[in-house]
Amino acid sequence: MTLHYSTESTLLPTNAPDLLDWAAAHIENRGFYDGRDGGLFGKGGTTTRLLVPSMVGAFNVAAGDGRRSSTRTYDYPALYSAERLALDVLSDYLAGGAMPHDPHFEDENHRRFTLQDWGRRERRTRDEAAAAFRHAARLAERAQSAAARPGRPSRPPQPITASGLLQWAAAHLEDVTMRPGGLTHDPEDYADTAPCTLLHAVDRAQRIAKPIPADQPLRFRAFHQARDKALQELSNRLAGQEVTAGPDVPAYEVDRRRREIILTWGNEPGRTEGEAVAALRAAALADEAEEAEEKQEPGESLLF
Repeated sequence: MTLHYSTESTLLPTNAPDLLDWAAAHIENRGFYDGRDGGLFGKGGTTTRLLVPSMVGAFNVAAGDGRRSSTRTYDYPALYSAERLALDVLSDYLAGGAMPHDPHFEDENHRRFTLQDWGRRERRTRDEAAAAFRHAARLAERAQSAAARPGRPSRPPQPITASGLLQWAAAHLEDVTMRPGGLTHDPEDYADTAPCTLLHAVDRAQRIAKPIPADQPLRFRAFHQARDKALQELSNRLAGQEVTAGPDVPAYEVDRRRREIILTWGNEPGRTEGEAVAALRAAALADEAEEAEEKQEPGESLLF
């Protein structure tokens, strides 16, 4: 059932095509802001849904920014799943194929930048922006069918731990198979179903595990700790040593170095899927052993 557009609506899309169609209608009704001064939204208005939207602005409002109601109960896993697929499909389409890797930024942030960058290049018009969302919506319909293909193994939720993230990434590589190279996955295909690189599998695990909604500080703290530990365990194992950036170097530089190591190792000539899966699972087991040694008291079960 297609979701009808209204800026006053508190109904949110639970599938990617509806989200993208809603974003297109938002631009058609409120106009388009190309974001050339670096902002995500245009000026004028009191809430995000009333502002003149940019590419990211329209996407965010369609996904629920400024439209959630305290009187409704939302299916957040379904909402976030729709948002993930919509972002994958739209960013791939605007990039002209599969997204290229940027080892300095996580996949989700890089994809959002691609949306915004497309909008402010070549003085895009309202009609061009809306048409891009509409076309991506049709591609998303195909992507949904591919993601639900018969026989595709299900991966149940696991605790939000470094080990859980690494095990999910290993299962994802076994599901979709691995491809080396500079692209996140095979061109003209989608992240949920296409062969992908080792780094992209790790990024996918992080996106799946991200807590919903974003106002749960305890869950977010657990998520970020698990994310950082997963990168640390895997990059240290692949490098054969502790990965550091030296004294007085900001933490994000260490993070970038770790991502570069994972990407480079996975793209070495002759690297096989079996080796990548084994490396992920070995890092996961190492994290489990460290957790056991620390003998931390069990806390809340945090699942993704």
